[in-house]
Amino acid sequence: MKSLKYNFNSDTTASVCPEILKKMCDVAIEEPYMIGYGQDKYTTKVQEIMQSYFTKSIKCYFNASGSGANSLAIKVMKQNFSSIICCEDTHINRYEVGGVEYNTGCKILACKSTDAKLTIDMIKSKLSTIGNFNYSLPTIVVISQVTELGTCYTCEEIKNICDFCHANGLYVYIDGARLANALVHENCGFKEMLNDTGVDIASFGGNKNGAMFGEMIIVMNEKFFPNFILHQKQSCQLFSKTRFLASQFLVMLEQDVWRKNAKNANDMALYFEQKLKEFGVNLAYPVQSNAVFANFTDKQIEVIKKEYPLGSY
Repeated sequence: MKSLKYNFNSDTTASVCPEILKKMCDVAIEEPYMIGYGQDKYTTKVQEIMQSYFTKSIKCYFNASGSGANSLAIKVMKQNFSSIICCEDTHINRYEVGGVEYNTGCKILACKSTDAKLTIDMIKSKLSTIGNFNYSLPTIVVISQVTELGTCYTCEEIKNICDFCHANGLYVYIDGARLANALVHENCGFKEMLNDTGVDIASFGGNKNGAMFGEMIIVMNEKFFPNFILHQKQSCQLFSKTRFLASQFLVMLEQDVWRKNAKNANDMALYFEQKLKEFGVNLAYPVQSNAVFANFTDKQIEVIKKEYPLGSY
C-alpha cells in the first residue's frame, strides 16, 4: 500500500504532533513511576493553567475518546427520566451508535437544522411536554462546537442559549471535539466562549488536534464537582496512568500547540475552499473550521477516490 500524503476522510487520520509525542516519551523515560488516577503532577498543572483562564472555579478531567466524554458528561448532569435536546446532525445523535442513550438511559429529542446549529426556538419546541408524567423530562441541551457541518456558534449565540436554558431549568453541554478550531475561528479564548457564556460542562478535544488520544472535560458548574470522579470510575473511563493523557494537554497549553494546530487546519480548509472554487466546485456550507463540504459529482468522487481517501456525507 502506498504512503498517502493527503487523506480527506477525517481529521482523525492525522498522526500525533511532534511536540506531544516527544513529551509523552520524556514522561515515560524520565519518570517511569508516578501516582495515577488523576493525582499526578501533570494533571495538577493542567488544572492550574486551565483555572487561570476562568473567573469561576472549574475542574478538569481526562478520558480517552470524544464519545466517551459525551456520555460521561451527560451522565453526570442527567436524572433517571431525563431527555436531551440537540440537532439531528449532532455527533451524539448521528455517529455514536446510540451510545449516549445506551449509557445514560436518556432519550434524545433531535431538532432539524439546515446548518447543524441549535436555536432557542428549536429548544422551545421540545419543552411543551414538561409537566406531563407520560414523557421524559428535557434536562440537557447539547451543542457541538464545531458542528458536524463545520459551522461555528458565536459566543453571543452560546450565551443566549445558556441564558434561556438556565431560565428554564436546563443544563448546557458543549461537545468540543473541535473546540480549538472554533476558538480560532471566533478569535477568542476559553474565558469568552465557556466562562462568560455560562456553559455547564464542555469537552476540549485532543484527538482531532494533534494528540495521540484523549479529551479534557471541563466542569464549570460547581453542582457537578463532588461526584464527577465517581461517575468517571463507574463508567470505566478513569485511566490509571493519567499522566500520559494530561501531559499531552500540558504541551498544548504551555506551548500554545492547540492554537497552532487549529489555526493551521482552519487555514488549510480556507485554502482548499479557494482552490475548489477556482475549479468551479460549489460548497454546501460555509468554511468556518477545518471541515470542507464540497458538492462533487459522482464522477468527480470516483476520480478523487482513486488517489485519495474521501469522506462522504
